[in-house]
Amino acid sequence: MADTIPVLTSAERSRVGMWIRLARCYNLAMRELRGGLRAECTMPQFDVLAQLARTEDGLTFSALSEKLLVTAGNLTGIVDRLEKLELVRRETNPRDRRQIFIRLTPRGREYCAKVIPEHERQIVKLFAGISENDVQNLRQDLDRMAALFEAKAGRP
Repeated sequence: MADTIPVLTSAERSRVGMWIRLARCYNLAMRELRGGLRAECTMPQFDVLAQLARTEDGLTFSALSEKLLVTAGNLTGIVDRLEKLELVRRETNPRDRRQIFIRLTPRGREYCAKVIPEHERQIVKLFAGISENDVQNLRQDLDRMAALFEAKAGRP
């Protein structure tokens, strides 16, 4: 007997369609935004730099992975490449040698001071055709969606 595909209800199909539209919009936006980053910086590298730019003290691999929703192992290669570009450095916590902080170098801070505002301008331009009311409604809807997913994952 062949496996049959379960028939979805109208409401279930609507949710699948919502997911497809959300993924499509994300992919289209990312394609546009990736093109605006400088050639030497990938989107994952930019994400790491942007998180580090928000703190003077740097972040541990685990704190950075939590903020970016990726595993610490995935960050190793990204940080290695940023270190070779002299944009970040690793520093061991003198009180706990097992703990390593990733910090921006002065060159990294200078780079972020140029790239982050450019990226923000690209985002503003990308969403320029959406009314302020729609932006606020979408933000509220996405916040509710994120809270639902966090609750399902057992996070506050």
